[in-house]
Amino acid sequence: MLESVWHQGTGLHWQGGPSSLRVLPVVPSGDNADATALWMACAQLQQQGYPVVVLDGTEQESDSAPGLQDLLQPRSGYTFSALPADVSNPCSVATLPAARGMVQLLHKASVTGQRPVDLLYRYVRNHALVVWWAPAPLLAGMMSGFSQSAIQLVPAQVRNVISSYRALKQMFMGCGLMPRLVAMRPTGYGLDTSLKSLSQCAMRHLHTEPLCEQFDPLQARHLQRWALQCLEHSETVTAPEEAAAAGASQSPSSSAMWSH
Repeated sequence: MLESVWHQGTGLHWQGGPSSLRVLPVVPSGDNADATALWMACAQLQQQGYPVVVLDGTEQESDSAPGLQDLLQPRSGYTFSALPADVSNPCSVATLPAARGMVQLLHKASVTGQRPVDLLYRYVRNHALVVWWAPAPLLAGMMSGFSQSAIQLVPAQVRNVISSYRALKQMFMGCGLMPRLVAMRPTGYGLDTSLKSLSQCAMRHLHTEPLCEQFDPLQARHLQRWALQCLEHSETVTAPEEAAAAGASQSPSSSAMWSH
């Protein structure tokens, strides 16, 4: 449905407000071209009015490159509520180093019993889509309580299939969801070899068939479809206080419990 709306020219316009946040976990392939394709998709979404922020779990925060950890632990004298969103320059996608911050969220989640995404919500609530770009072991823990699977980008070189399968297995065993496999290659020569091999490995060893997709990011229509897939297959996250209120309203009252 989203794709038909986009192609009809009516556009997709983010309305913001409660329950509007989406989170997309992505396992990198290690190929620079795949990272570029993801950033292109994010830019496409921002052109439609969807503010996007990428939390990069492959990069550590530092004094010269502050990131998620600094949002979670503001320096003395600074207060922080939520990362501001800016779509005035759609081609510039906000990207923050997040390796240490994600580990911190996992630790706090284990102590408080809350989901990492619920602990993160208040800091990114001004955005429509938050992309978690991180290695499989880190990403699997961050996805506690998710119903939507992550996207795993498939490397171009067949020799990297073994390491990709290892990441796929870590995701599947860690969060119970089989990643969606995506190859960013031209489709003119048929199904991508690495994509096919990785899917077969999952079938043979994990007895589960992953969903597979292939896009050519250099083709405008493919890039639009890829951007829409990123939005459609992301996890919808409700504000923690709203989720708690909804859960309380659905719980049987004490009078109902005694009515039998």
